Amino acid sequence: MSKIVLTLPMIKVKAIIFLSLLFLVCPIFSYVGPGAGFAFVGSFFFIFVAFFLAFFNLLTFPVRTFIKFLKRIRTLKKAKYKRVIIVGFDGMDYNLMKRFKKEGKSFPNFDRVSESGTFTPLWSTEPPISPVAWSTFSTGVNPGKHNIFDFLTTDRNTYMPKLASSDILPPKRVLTIGKLTIPISKPKIEWKRKSKSFWKIVSSKGIYSAVLRVPFTFPAEKFYGCMLSGLSTPDLRGSQGSFSFYSNGKDKDFDISEGIYEKLEKTDENCYAGTIKGPANPFVQGNPPLELDFKFTLNKGNGSGEIKIGKDKYRIESKKLSNWIPLEFKAGLIKISGIAQWVLEDTDPIKLYLSPINIDPEKPSMPVSHPKIFSVYLSKLLGAFATLGQAEDTWAVNEGILSEEAFLQQVYNTQEEREKVFFNTLGKFKQGLLVQVFEATDRIQHMFWRYLKHSDSPADKPSTDSHIVNAIYESYRAMDDFLGKLLPRINKNDLLMIVSDHGFNAFNREFHLNSWLHQQGYLVLKDGKKESGKWYADVDWSKSRAYGQGLNGIFLNMKGREKQGIVNIGPEAEKIKSEIKDKLLKVTDDKTRTRVLKSVYKREEIYRGPYVDNAPDIVVGYNIGHRVSWESTVNYVGDQSFSDNLKMWSGDHALTREQVPGIFFSNKKISEADPSLIDISPTVLSVFGIEPPSFIEGKNLKVQ
Repeated sequence: MSKIVLTLPMIKVKAIIFLSLLFLVCPIFSYVGPGAGFAFVGSFFFIFVAFFLAFFNLLTFPVRTFIKFLKRIRTLKKAKYKRVIIVGFDGMDYNLMKRFKKEGKSFPNFDRVSESGTFTPLWSTEPPISPVAWSTFSTGVNPGKHNIFDFLTTDRNTYMPKLASSDILPPKRVLTIGKLTIPISKPKIEWKRKSKSFWKIVSSKGIYSAVLRVPFTFPAEKFYGCMLSGLSTPDLRGSQGSFSFYSNGKDKDFDISEGIYEKLEKTDENCYAGTIKGPANPFVQGNPPLELDFKFTLNKGNGSGEIKIGKDKYRIESKKLSNWIPLEFKAGLIKISGIAQWVLEDTDPIKLYLSPINIDPEKPSMPVSHPKIFSVYLSKLLGAFATLGQAEDTWAVNEGILSEEAFLQQVYNTQEEREKVFFNTLGKFKQGLLVQVFEATDRIQHMFWRYLKHSDSPADKPSTDSHIVNAIYESYRAMDDFLGKLLPRINKNDLLMIVSDHGFNAFNREFHLNSWLHQQGYLVLKDGKKESGKWYADVDWSKSRAYGQGLNGIFLNMKGREKQGIVNIGPEAEKIKSEIKDKLLKVTDDKTRTRVLKSVYKREEIYRGPYVDNAPDIVVGYNIGHRVSWESTVNYVGDQSFSDNLKMWSGDHALTREQVPGIFFSNKKISEADPSLIDISPTVLSVFGIEPPSFIEGKNLKVQ
């Protein structure tokens, strides 16, 4: 079997040595969720150990390579197909694809696959949301075994939300000198997804695996192969994607809740100065953000502009996404590199958008790939590309900062980058495993569902442009076009599987779950308070018995588990769970005259395994048209239970799996009916002639 060989003719030896040292000694600060942070700094001992391990690996490389060769020969003798390609189209909906076909819309390349192979619904997880679903896809087990239950989980000490994918623990030892802080021990990053991915099992048998942009793979794990991390990979600031917005207009004209607003200061006629806030400074107490000054010159004649950073100048066009522009932040002698894109959305007043600052794949300050040199190699070969988990800035559209046109350009630019990496990787080996997830369908359905006929969305639909109005269908056609480029490269000895993690439907009405819990007496505010601020400000935990967290979860305030818990484990907890479940199933939206919840589960009813205790105590699944409110996701408690969803984000899937089935295509027929995401892992292993481990719960689909 041939494999990817990272020969880097364009990278000088000095650059490789520098990048290697950078990973060892460069401080990196990041936060994921409110209040969480970490900093990296090297030590002499760490460098010595790393050098020793590198020398040892070099000496043992021939032996390890020969052992892998023998394993691969033995495994592939039993393999039914020697090259397996899995393409993920995030959020592609089975019912919507069928509807498009009934309307006469064509998908010729999907049809080519299904005519000779398989097309069927693919069942997701409960809840059918990306982190849970893709983690089940990766491992072949239910969430009780892989430990991912939502995008967010709860901090038992503070009741604050935190990312479910990883825990970031700061250095235990820090040297403080005046205002300076110097970390003298390493931070710890705990990857929270448990169980074992099918590519790790495959690669352990000597079969090379390439895994590209699969969600919840940050930090990139080590195995015999290469990986680019997907959803959950942070930006350079450590967030899951925070844009910046600059204007010379009046502050009161802009209400930005999730991005960073900065005033442009006029320095001359049509000339302005601004500051880019970057990652936090790990060497200063309080960790203030590092800053980078820029100058902006407006050309009123043609509506273009020029950005000057240091000695470099970059032209930006009206309402068009710029190329990737390098941004370099300095913390003493250390440089931390990022890349970002600009859009000049308007000129009077100036409205200047700066995308979230992506980790520079050519000079990565965090582990966005495995091996670490892999992203450098790709960037040198193919050009800069987005590394942020959710590179498409949905929230900037929600905030009215990024136009729908520029957002679509961002989506398809990202798709083009992903395709370049995919086809470059595909061409490097004729045997092995290749997995890639593309996100365009998910992002576009979230933001443009309101334009579908019969969506009943109360959100604004400002455009009449056919590319906007038909954006969802065109995204499905774009994936069909991608298949048109892929299918000629598939031979009869290849197995191709196409999957999605869930489908989609309307999100028109918001259910304020935390406000409802407050009204029912389960979540109590401090005396005299009728509403709280964000992040459960003004909640009286000494009297509160339950609280919502994430998209689909409710936690009890358990004694001995939560810091200020009051609910006793056992009969009292079970009684409260039963009460909440029964009440929620009866909640009706007076405006739509429909029940809000399709399902309400106690966690033990749907999960099994060693990590069930980490799941929400109650898991809810919404009926089509409803979802948890934006206010509840930031832990706000108000005085109303329902409101219209007026955000551009008008499509969602935090429902139940039977309401939003995904898609399953294969160029080969399968013998088993009703495939689910949990079945992909054992199917891949069986195709390669590998006996699935006993912990795997999915079934082999028996590819013919």
